[in-house]
Amino acid sequence: MADPTTDAADVHSAPNAKLLAAKLSEAELLLSYAVETGVQVDPGVFQSVLEAGAASRTGWTEHAATQLLIAEATLAALLKPVSAESLQSSARYRSKSLSRRLALPVIMGILAAVIVLYSTGAVLFSSFSTSIGKNLDIANPLAVRLVSELGAPAQSPNKDLCLNSDQPAASAQGAPSPDLSKLPDGIDKKDVIQDLQTFAAAIRDMYGGARRMNELYKFQPDPFTFGRSTSTKSITEILELPPGLPNLALAATERVCVYQRARYYAQSTEESAKIFTGAVATCILPVLYALLGAGAYVLRRLESQLRLRTFINEAHSPRFITAAIAGAVVGVFNFGQAVSVSPLAIAFLAGYAVDVFFAFLENMIQTLSKPRGGSGSDQAAQPKKKDHASEL
Repeated sequence: MADPTTDAADVHSAPNAKLLAAKLSEAELLLSYAVETGVQVDPGVFQSVLEAGAASRTGWTEHAATQLLIAEATLAALLKPVSAESLQSSARYRSKSLSRRLALPVIMGILAAVIVLYSTGAVLFSSFSTSIGKNLDIANPLAVRLVSELGAPAQSPNKDLCLNSDQPAASAQGAPSPDLSKLPDGIDKKDVIQDLQTFAAAIRDMYGGARRMNELYKFQPDPFTFGRSTSTKSITEILELPPGLPNLALAATERVCVYQRARYYAQSTEESAKIFTGAVATCILPVLYALLGAGAYVLRRLESQLRLRTFINEAHSPRFITAAIAGAVVGVFNFGQAVSVSPLAIAFLAGYAVDVFFAFLENMIQTLSKPRGGSGSDQAAQPKKKDHASEL
């Protein structure tokens, strides 16, 4: 008969000793979690783990090893989805430095800030564009009315305002009157002054909106080259009406010159801003929203797993790459056009639930790949042949 002491030494020196020591550590961790959370565990499990702990110091036996594995399997089934790996991963994550734990939230915060800042700029662009359009609708008919009513001025306009003032101006009403204060018959001076004031205000608002749009992105050069060093007198001379309006025809001509330069500046800026914001909203912004959705999912899942101690360290880069692809697909194919939800909202949802989005795409592919109704026509033709054969 073999000596029990020799058997114990053989088991202790076997290669499985390291494995049994690891299993003992896992079983003790699971048992400690069960005690902390108040889970009812069979007393035999406690006894098996304690005996295994003693065997790890004195020498492993086959009985102690078997009872340890049975006890760990019982604890794993009882505490599922909590496992020894999740408890170890949760403990390691909590032991990380604060900077490492806040890395993903900080990145997501920066991404959200970029989206908010750009969205704010896009809203401002849209507001300025709407203002420019309204002022154009006001200024265009006023420019035509003032020129047709007042005609060309008797003196040359300011060269700083009208760049082509060296050319002779053609009057819509014939030769200009030498009396600068006299207006053509049927035209009220009060109405002309009111039109000039409205015209000048529309020019200022239009130019101001275009200039504010150019403060973020230098779409177009400023036609008046206003800067910090520009004097108030120069700005007033260009954008304001002359005091007292001694020559209405000259004031109207100079306002039209300023308006033509400001209109080109505003329209060019508006068009450039629309192209830029449209390209970003179609190609870049959906990807950013999808990445933000993926980050929100990862952070929410991480918080839940750490609270329940089911966290297992895993790489999130594949999810973010997949979310970026989903966002690009949403932007390029313009998902959401037929529904009330915007494409950016769909991009965020696609990043948050990548699996659902790609399952939707697979269902679409299956629907499109279904055979057409050609087989039905063949089946419908067969009974006719049978009926014809029966008649014969």
